[in-house]
Amino acid sequence: MERWARIEELFHAVLSRPKEERAAYLLEACPDEESIRQEVEQLLASDEGSAGFLDGSPYSGLLPLDVKPGDVVAEGRYRIVGRVGSGGMGDVYKALDTRLNRFVALKVCRERFTKRFEGEARAVAALNHPHICTLYDVGPNYLVLEFLDGKPWRGPLRPETAVQHAIQITDALHAAHRQGIIHRDIKPENLLLTASGIKIVDFGIAKRTDPVGGEPTGSDTITTEHQIPGTLRYLGPEQLEGRPASERTDIYAFGLVLYEVIAGTPAFQATSSITLMASILKDDPPPISEVQPRVSPALARVIHKCMAKDPETRWQTAADLRDELRWIAQQGNLMAPPAAASRKPVRTAVFAAGLLLLTVALVGFFRDRVDLTTPVVMLMDTSAPSGVYDDETRHQSGTNADDLSNGLSGLPAVFQKETLSVEWNREDQILKRSPALILIHRSAFVHALAFEFSPDPLVKTPQADPATDEELYRRLTRIGRDKMESLLGYLANSNGAMHFVVYSRDWSQQSQQRWLAGVTRRYPQLTGRITPFELIRVEGKASFRVPRNMERIQQLVAERVARR
Repeated sequence: MERWARIEELFHAVLSRPKEERAAYLLEACPDEESIRQEVEQLLASDEGSAGFLDGSPYSGLLPLDVKPGDVVAEGRYRIVGRVGSGGMGDVYKALDTRLNRFVALKVCRERFTKRFEGEARAVAALNHPHICTLYDVGPNYLVLEFLDGKPWRGPLRPETAVQHAIQITDALHAAHRQGIIHRDIKPENLLLTASGIKIVDFGIAKRTDPVGGEPTGSDTITTEHQIPGTLRYLGPEQLEGRPASERTDIYAFGLVLYEVIAGTPAFQATSSITLMASILKDDPPPISEVQPRVSPALARVIHKCMAKDPETRWQTAADLRDELRWIAQQGNLMAPPAAASRKPVRTAVFAAGLLLLTVALVGFFRDRVDLTTPVVMLMDTSAPSGVYDDETRHQSGTNADDLSNGLSGLPAVFQKETLSVEWNREDQILKRSPALILIHRSAFVHALAFEFSPDPLVKTPQADPATDEELYRRLTRIGRDKMESLLGYLANSNGAMHFVVYSRDWSQQSQQRWLAGVTRRYPQLTGRITPFELIRVEGKASFRVPRNMERIQQLVAERVARR
């Protein structure tokens, strides 16, 4: 599987270069892998067999619209497993790629693609981002895409969970926009929540912009002439007015979806298409703070700026929006404090002002005598369903870190969460926050790897570990544990004041001591700074929602924070 992934990666990389540079680039990229070079050269030869990208595909025949499970299509390349969805353009099937022995999503469209779709297909195929679904192949009336086991991004979700997902989405949109690709159909169904995070899917009506001026190219889309591409509820006012879509159109649609995910209700309510269009053009959505009062003013401002009627007053780039969301998440500025009623607002304000002045004076006086900094506690875990301990948390697409955050919120510390995944690589960002204590799930990376690289995606279930090959699972366990231990060693070496709590279920004292001896022998800087923690079973259930477990972890964290 790794071999074919490398072949595919090289093929797209070579294909994106001018023809005269391809041979030299391929030789430089894999000088000692002759067999891989030959495979890539064969794919290139097939692609160059005709002038067009679609005609160049070795599987360029039209696919029938009435395929059924068991059918083998595209000259034997794909075996249909079953239909997984339908849309305005056609049907989506799960299929087995018989050549690469992997599952793919096969989208069979009702209309034959035009030659004008070639530019968009090339551009989307070249996108390479962990939160964008990969396009593998294109035929005259079908798309072959990465098969994803996920569900649409819907709410209501906690603001902190929604913002972590939103950061992934905006980072992916930034990657697409940087390559000149406008999605034009951002909606919950095209934002899939998977074990490794959010994936943007369905670039079927994506638009390529002019690489020089940044403006959309002509009407070269795969949609019917005079048809507005996209889903009405998430269309921007400029699209309804017949103006071209831009990067800021994607930002507008994203704002509508984020509003809906947090509020649990669409930004625009309408009983018909006509009234919905009128609302999009003329009305402003109700302030999200009225629908969800606990959303902070900072987050509300970000969301409503996305939904501005005038594209010029929205966030101008997805990168700016992503950075603002990251800042809000890092500051913990997601939930508004509960409002406190007062019968004497003027007197209260005067008292508060006096208290503020007194506090400033005391801070100046004791600046060198006491440390007034609130300690940061980092909660790290994966969202892979097989690693989420509580059934209710798993059902809400949460993590063990969410349960910890809820249970520890009364302690005198700032709690921040990190959702780990296969692609996670944020060690330096963690260090910048200077956490006093890190709570990490011992098998977080193991579960992320097992869910991502299951030998048979058909057996993936939220309740069970997806890996069925015992030898493969043992290898993934070694890799995942090594990644976690290496992370702890790196953080401990970079910050001498940091402590760690590593938790796991059914982790005996003997196993804890054996593991502790091994990890401190490997990373001596962890000696005396790491505490193993077992979640015990009460009536068969072991999670942080079990009161006894929460009481124990509360006491442990309180002691660690107090020692600081």
